[in-house]
Amino acid sequence: MIVREFRQAWRRLLRRPGYALLSVAVLGVGLGVLLFLFEMINDVILQPLPFPQASRVVAVGEPTPNGISEMDSDQYLQLRGKLRSMDLMGAYGNASINLDGGAGATHYVGSTLTASMMKLLGVKPLLGRGFTPADDAPDAPRVLLLDEALWRHAFAADPHIIGRAVRVNGKWATVVGVLPSGFIFPSGDTEAWMPLRLQPGEHEYIAVVARLAPSVQLDQARAELNAWAGRLQRTLPPGQHAERLTVYPLSVSFAPLDLRRWLWLMFGAGAVVMLLACINVANLQLVQTLQRRHELALRSALGGSRARLVFGALAESVLLGAGALAVALPITHGCSFWMRVTWMASHPDSVPFAHGIDGWVLMFGAAVAVLSTSLAGGIPAWRASRPDLQDALRDGGKGSGGGFARVAKIMVVAEVALTVVLLVGAGTFVRALDTLLAQPAVGTSHAAQVLTAKVALPPQLYRDDAQRIRFFDSVVERLRQNPDVVDATASDTVPSAILGSHEDVSLPGQPQPADGWLRPQMGIVDPHFLDTYGVRLLEGRFIDARDTAGSAPVIVIDAKMAATLWPHEDALNRRLVLYPGHPWAKTVTVVGVIEALQLDSMVERSRPGLLMPLDQAATMSPLHAVGLAVRTRADAAIFASQLTEAVHGVDPQAATYAAYSQAKDMALARVGLVVLTGVFSGLGLVALLLAAAGLYGVLAFSVAQRTREIGIRRAIGAGHAAIVRSVARQLAWQLGLGLTIGFALAVPWSNLLSDPNLRTQAHDPMVFVPVLLLVIGVSATAALVPLLRALRVDPAVALRYE
Repeated sequence: MIVREFRQAWRRLLRRPGYALLSVAVLGVGLGVLLFLFEMINDVILQPLPFPQASRVVAVGEPTPNGISEMDSDQYLQLRGKLRSMDLMGAYGNASINLDGGAGATHYVGSTLTASMMKLLGVKPLLGRGFTPADDAPDAPRVLLLDEALWRHAFAADPHIIGRAVRVNGKWATVVGVLPSGFIFPSGDTEAWMPLRLQPGEHEYIAVVARLAPSVQLDQARAELNAWAGRLQRTLPPGQHAERLTVYPLSVSFAPLDLRRWLWLMFGAGAVVMLLACINVANLQLVQTLQRRHELALRSALGGSRARLVFGALAESVLLGAGALAVALPITHGCSFWMRVTWMASHPDSVPFAHGIDGWVLMFGAAVAVLSTSLAGGIPAWRASRPDLQDALRDGGKGSGGGFARVAKIMVVAEVALTVVLLVGAGTFVRALDTLLAQPAVGTSHAAQVLTAKVALPPQLYRDDAQRIRFFDSVVERLRQNPDVVDATASDTVPSAILGSHEDVSLPGQPQPADGWLRPQMGIVDPHFLDTYGVRLLEGRFIDARDTAGSAPVIVIDAKMAATLWPHEDALNRRLVLYPGHPWAKTVTVVGVIEALQLDSMVERSRPGLLMPLDQAATMSPLHAVGLAVRTRADAAIFASQLTEAVHGVDPQAATYAAYSQAKDMALARVGLVVLTGVFSGLGLVALLLAAAGLYGVLAFSVAQRTREIGIRRAIGAGHAAIVRSVARQLAWQLGLGLTIGFALAVPWSNLLSDPNLRTQAHDPMVFVPVLLLVIGVSATAALVPLLRALRVDPAVALRYE
C-alpha cells in the first residue's frame, strides 16, 4: 500500500509540474535559510569542543555581562592545585611571535601555554613533543611549537625540524614539536606556541582553564571560588577588593553569551520564515485538494478508508519535502559562503571549530523537511479524508469550497502578522546601521588617509616600557620626516574602531557607588595623536614633552567626560583617581579637554573618554597593545611598505601586522551589525514575498470561486466600483487583522532586539510606520491582478461557469 500511494503521489505531481515546482521552491527557500542558521547554532553552541572530556573543561576568570574574562596571574598561582573542585588547571595567553629568516622579522599569531594545557586539552604532537613542566620554569631553555601549516609553509615541511634552532623575537629558540592543524587553540589563526612562564608579582592577565573533578558541578566550583575570594578579602587592607571569580563552560570563551543570544534570535526568526513557507504550501495544497474533491469523494464512496486518503495526501507532502531539502542545501551553502566572506574574513578566530554542513545539519534538515511538509499537508489531508459526498459529487464539486477558503484566509492573516514581526526586526537593524553611517564621528574625517598598524616587539629585547617608548618615539619621528606624511602617532586606540581599554575612575575620596565606578573609555597616546586624527582641543593643553614618567601625572578628557563629572563647571586642573580600590591607584590632574571622541568601536554605545600620556601610562600598566598610525597625503593603503621600512629601520626584529586604513578598521568594527542587518533584512524580505504570494493566491482563488456570483452581479447592473468594493472588503479584513496581530507581536520582539551596544531601539516609530506602509503597499499590489480579473468577468461566460 505504501509504495502504491507514493507512486500515485509521484504521478499526481508530474501531472501538475507548476504546483510541484512552486511548492518545492517555497519550502526549499524557507528550509535553506533555517538550515543556514542551524549550521551556525551547531558550530557555536551545540557541538562539543574537540577536547577529551570537553563537558568537564571550564574557563575560570572574572565574571562579565558577556560571560567571563581573564584573571590575574598571581591569583592563578595561588589557586593552582588548591581547589578540590578542579583536578587540573592550566593557563594561556596571546603572544606575538616574530620569526626572522634573515630579511627582517615576520609576524605570526602565537600563544603561550602552560605545560598542563597540553594534557588538559589532550593534544598529541604530529612530530616531536609538547611542553613539559620543566619548560614552564622562568630560566628554562627557550622552546617553540609550530602549527602544521606554518611548518609546511615556512619550513618546507622539513622532517628534521625537531631540534632546529630558529630566531624568535630576537632570541634563539629550539623547535621541539609540530602540532596538527586540527589543534586550533586558542584561536583559529594561531600558528605557533611558546611556554607561559609565570612568576609571582608580575600581575599579568591570563586566561585560565580547568577540568572539573569527577562528579563536581559548575555551581559547586563557583561556590568554592566564592569562598576563596571571601578568605582573601579578609587579608586585604581597607579600600582594596578581592576580584570575584567564576567558572563557565570553556565554549563560552569561544562563543560569548551575547553571541549565543543573537544566534538563537536569528534562528527563531528563521523558524518563522519556515512557518510562512509551510503556510504558503498548505494554501497551495488546499487548492489542489479542492480540485480533487470529486476523485476523493468517489474513492470514499467506493470504500476507501480515511487512513488511505490521509496517507495519500501526506505521501505527496513527503515527496515535496525531499525536493525541498535538495533545493535547501545549495541555499544553505550560499548563505554560509556569504557569512565567511563577511564575518570570518575579518574575525578568523571567532569560531575556530566550524563543522559546516555535517551529519547533524543534514539530519536536522531531513527532520524539518518531513515535519514541515507534514504540517503543510496536514490540514489538506485531514479535510480530504472527510469529503461531503453530496456536495463533492454534485456538478463535479466545482464552484464551492467555502470551508477550504475559510482556512486559507485564516492562514493568510497569520502570514501577514508574522511578516510584520520579521519586517520590524529587519527595520530595526537597517535603522541602526543607517543612523550609524549617517553620523560623522570625531577623529574620522581623514579615515581613508590614516594607516594604522599593530607592532610586535620581541619581549626578550624590550623587557621594560622605557625601551618600548624609545622605540615608538624613534619610529614616529622617522615617519614624520617623510614628505608624504602629514603626521604620525603611537597609541593603543583608533577612534571609532579599536579601544585601548575601559578603566575605573573616581573623584578623590569618593566611596564606591552601589552600581560601581564610572568606567570610561581610555586611550594611551603620544603628543601627535590629535593632529594625526584631526581632533580639536577645546580647553587647556594637550599631552606634550613635559609629560614624562617622572613628572606629575596628567590626563586629557573629552567633553562628555567633563559634562559627566563637572557639569557647567571648569574641568581644568581637577583631579581624578584612576584604578580606585587597587594598590596601583593613581591620582591625575586634568590639563585639557578635547571634543567628545568615540575611542571604542563605532557600534558600541558612546561613553566618556580620557587620554593618558604614553610615557606616564607605563608606570601604571604594561604597554603591550600600542600601535602606529600615519596620516598620509594620499591613499593610506599604498603606504604600508614604507611604514614597515620605518619600523625595520629602528629594529629589524620588530614586525608590523594588521596594517589597515582607519576606514577599514571602522568597517571591521561594524561587521557584526552588518551581519545582523543582512540576516534580519533577508529574513524580512523573504517573509514579505511569501506573504504577498499567499495573499495573491487566496484572492485569486476567491475570485475564481466567485466567478458565477460576480457574473450575476454584473448581469443585474453592478458596476466596477461595486465589484472592487466586494473584493477589497475581503482584502481589508484579512490585512487589518493581520496587521493588528503583527504589531502586537512586534512590540515584545523589538524589545528583544533592543541593544544599546548595537544602537538598536525598541518601538521606534521610524521603523513601525514604514513597515505598516510597506505591507499595505505590497498587499495592494498583490491584490491588483485578482482584482483586474474580477473586473474582466464576462456575465455570459460566468453564468455558464461550473
